[in-house]
Amino acid sequence: MVLTKRFHRWESTVIRLMGLLLLWTSLSMLLPLGAAMYFQEALEPFLFPILTCFAVSIPLVLLFRTSSNIRPVEGIFIVSFSWIMVMFVGAMPYILSGMGAVDACFESMSGFTTTGASIMADIESWPSSLLLWRSMTQWLGGAGIIMVFVTIFPILGIGGRNLFRNEGPSLDIHNFTVRIQEAAREFHVIYIALSAIMFVSLMLMGLEGMDAICITFSTISTGGFSPRAASIGYYDPLVQWLVIAFMFLGGTSFYLHYRAIYQRKPSYLKSTEFRWVLSIILLLTAATVAWRWSGFGVQDIGGFEALVRGSLFQTVSLFTSTGFATEDYTLYPAPIIVLLFLMAFVGASSGSTAGGIKTARIIIVARYFHNGLLKMLHPRAVMPVKFDAGSLNEDGLNSIILVVMSFVLVLVSSTVLLTLVGLTPDMALSASISSVSNIGPGVGYLGPYGSYASVDPLGKIVLTITMWAGRLEIMTVLVMLTPVFWKEMGRRGPKQI
Repeated sequence: MVLTKRFHRWESTVIRLMGLLLLWTSLSMLLPLGAAMYFQEALEPFLFPILTCFAVSIPLVLLFRTSSNIRPVEGIFIVSFSWIMVMFVGAMPYILSGMGAVDACFESMSGFTTTGASIMADIESWPSSLLLWRSMTQWLGGAGIIMVFVTIFPILGIGGRNLFRNEGPSLDIHNFTVRIQEAAREFHVIYIALSAIMFVSLMLMGLEGMDAICITFSTISTGGFSPRAASIGYYDPLVQWLVIAFMFLGGTSFYLHYRAIYQRKPSYLKSTEFRWVLSIILLLTAATVAWRWSGFGVQDIGGFEALVRGSLFQTVSLFTSTGFATEDYTLYPAPIIVLLFLMAFVGASSGSTAGGIKTARIIIVARYFHNGLLKMLHPRAVMPVKFDAGSLNEDGLNSIILVVMSFVLVLVSSTVLLTLVGLTPDMALSASISSVSNIGPGVGYLGPYGSYASVDPLGKIVLTITMWAGRLEIMTVLVMLTPVFWKEMGRRGPKQI
């Protein structure tokens, strides 16, 4: 007891939680380290980061303790900086395997943000243990690195509600944050259970263990990293149907999963957002099937089942921001490609592992716009914006509108910068949509069977930052660019006790 008191000399929530995150990240590398031993591959790419993180994290955990409360500015910093820190740690195995520093950071950020954009042109040539780590970063990021803090905070005596609101502000629509501390464990149980079910199913279908676990990690997280250059097109149709189902589950609000499993109140079809997501997927798939059928004929595509499966797969993959592929969607008719990327920019359900603006926000903004038009005809009318069972207050509406505007601002800025480093306008736009919405592939040589390897290093840095901003839903990153944030951050430093 005396020894513990001696070590806890400084009070800093930020530093202690950064130490815990480093420790957690290093422990997660034990699985790919074991895979490297099994496949008789080099151990240094994982052994060195594990030892380094241990050496840095242990003193931070021992020498600092958490504050009795956490300031909003500290919560924003933890939320934002944690992704940067794990990106650098996650990049170490890539660098030690021979990848350049910029490429390694790009690949690592793409993994942890579940984007799925890759610079690996010849995927099968890389070590199996590295490919496992590559998919595992998506699984870890899919659950939300900040969700680990939500789980840890009750142990430390800190409420995780403010942090979770920064990580997923859209969940406030469903009032899920009211009991987020109590629900955090169940959230992880659902996530792990879905992963286990999919892994076992893939094994029963005859996949090798490494392929099964990599595909599971990347599907549940709606990430999109595949251990095969042909993506999911490498596997048989039954596997593809299974992946479609679990991409959809990963892109569905975990709040709805939580209510169905733990509260015994399945309310999927009662959710406005879920109904819209399901309708969009079905309508866009039907349009894709009809357009491709009329243009190519069923026999040329491989039969009606293959036509429906391929069209549905690409619709679900892009709408949920997964980025898997079974065929080259860049060969689809141009209007279909535009619709697919438009829906990908929107994104699937709030409270899911999908990226993008989220369908709920678009619905709310559309209703707000509609009410604004009606107010011009009836100036005195009171027209609240309703969503599901309640109405949104002014603060909630302003927050949602700001997020949507921020997504558009980052999209335009990123597109302009990418054109300046040599990408064509269409490729720059698709790459920007893919990075800010955490989708992965774009068009041209950035398509589902291409890679970002030939993009200028400055372009890769722009995309890395865009992926980070998109995962944090923009506002958290933008507030860090203000001088007031850093002034407030430095107002109170570590306190000796």
